[in-house]
Amino acid sequence: MRKIILAIMMLCAVCASAQNVTEQHGFKAMLNGKTAVEVFLQTVCNDGDWRTAGYVYYPNAKSPAPILIVENWSGESPVMSDEDDVVDKRFVEYQPDGEVTGLLYITYAEVEGDFQMMKGSWKNPTTGKVMRMTNFEEMRESPDWWPGSPEVLSAPERDAWRFLYKLEDKYDETGDSEWMNSISVTFEVDGMEHPLSFEEPLVNSVSSDMEETLDWVIEKDINFDGVSDLMVYLGVTNNAQAVYKAFVWNPVTRQFYDVVAFQNIEEPTFDTENKTITSVARDGMTLYIDTYKWKNGKLTLVESKEESQAE
Repeated sequence: MRKIILAIMMLCAVCASAQNVTEQHGFKAMLNGKTAVEVFLQTVCNDGDWRTAGYVYYPNAKSPAPILIVENWSGESPVMSDEDDVVDKRFVEYQPDGEVTGLLYITYAEVEGDFQMMKGSWKNPTTGKVMRMTNFEEMRESPDWWPGSPEVLSAPERDAWRFLYKLEDKYDETGDSEWMNSISVTFEVDGMEHPLSFEEPLVNSVSSDMEETLDWVIEKDINFDGVSDLMVYLGVTNNAQAVYKAFVWNPVTRQFYDVVAFQNIEEPTFDTENKTITSVARDGMTLYIDTYKWKNGKLTLVESKEESQAE
């Protein structure tokens, strides 16, 4: 164990002064002896830390495509082997919308530069089902399906992001009153515009004299992980219920994800104790109350009910 701690300290020291250092390795295997799987990883130094990420690929899937995996022991302590040159890693499998669909555990040995798989498994984060890996075959070169280095390996931290907004206007038929009917939000990271930038129509037009009285872009922790996310105000419905567009920040992948389901929420309230978000929509004398919860990185409807306001 002492050797491992010393090795980690040496890696940190090397990373602090490293420039464009990249290590890569991969393997092929079988899950439960039935499902072919391929994994290819890269390790780089970023912001003074060594970060490992890559892709998992299922060649016999109906529509095979690389799936992002990022090393992360969030909520768990990494198991440090007492054996020299043996490494235990845990990876999280992310879909393009940020949903977590798998946990990958691997143990390998590095001997004189060779990468030798020892054991591995894949776990379904929802059901808890585990599939063991066997029949390992080392891959020294990046496979044909490799899409290139994952963005997470070079992505900056959360505090590198800024958000600028602009309201677009229109005039009524008389030309006397100015109204705002859409909002443009520019995502900037390290001073450069990011493709997440967008323009969205407002739910209802807003009088220009209301612009300064409203919070249009709000940095708020909406998935209860202690890191600020983003809410963009889109106005109010005909029943005066506020609607927002939202993006959550994932500190592991270092990405913002568009939360499409959030625009179904009206007048959101946040319960930090129970980690839920509640939507209260009014239609006549009836309230429609929906409760949402984050499950494996996805905002999920968990309860719906109606309440009559009739006397």
